[in-house]
Amino acid sequence: MTIGKTVRRIPAAVDAAAKRRPAKPPPKIRMRAPALANVIAARLEEDIVLGRRHPRERLIEQDLCDRFKTHRGDVRFALFELEKKGLIQRIPNRGAMVRDLTPKEVTEIYAVREELEVMAARILPCPVAAGDIAKLDELQKKHSAAVDSGDMLTVFYTNLHFHQSLYGLCGNACLIETIERLAQKVYGIRSYANAFPEALDRVRRDHVEMVNALRASRRNELIELTRRHLQPSRDAYIRAYERRFGNTPTASEPPA
Repeated sequence: MTIGKTVRRIPAAVDAAAKRRPAKPPPKIRMRAPALANVIAARLEEDIVLGRRHPRERLIEQDLCDRFKTHRGDVRFALFELEKKGLIQRIPNRGAMVRDLTPKEVTEIYAVREELEVMAARILPCPVAAGDIAKLDELQKKHSAAVDSGDMLTVFYTNLHFHQSLYGLCGNACLIETIERLAQKVYGIRSYANAFPEALDRVRRDHVEMVNALRASRRNELIELTRRHLQPSRDAYIRAYERRFGNTPTASEPPA
């Protein structure tokens, strides 16, 4: 005996209605707020670049948990991110502390930064587009206004964005990334030069001259300004370090 299968047919009207029914839209993806760990990392970075935290100063996890009303997982992730940037170091059995760059390390980093940023100035295409000049002009004005108002956090970030926009004109992604990584390593030493009004005034005058050199396609002048511009932060940090920890050899001064 053959047993046949019963096939249920969908009425034509129902089938047509199903085909006309619009497909369900994909579920909406909820945008997560910035993780607290990222907020902690940003606040600690600001403390370091503004000189509120000093080289060799310990960053105690429980203190940070209490400050940010969170658990150690968020704090540890934030410290890991800062360590990747070179702003802090974590030592076994001692915990985390603000990274202590020696004068030798600072001299070496700045020597490499100088050559890389000069390379960017050497290869950026001239003449520079009017829109790029206008962007640099605007950043310079914001930086100058922050200097006048004493807003040191804005001074730091507008200076940072000015230089990112400047060397970004070279168009070499590998060079840009390398310059930014080295700049991150010395974020913590900027506050030493920024403590002196004459140094801040020199920085903004350099910015004006850099923009003018770009506007007139005076490449050699831009290169010389780039070399000169890096020196005050390096020198101010080394002087402060030696006053606090004693004189140590720089990269060009071998130990006796």
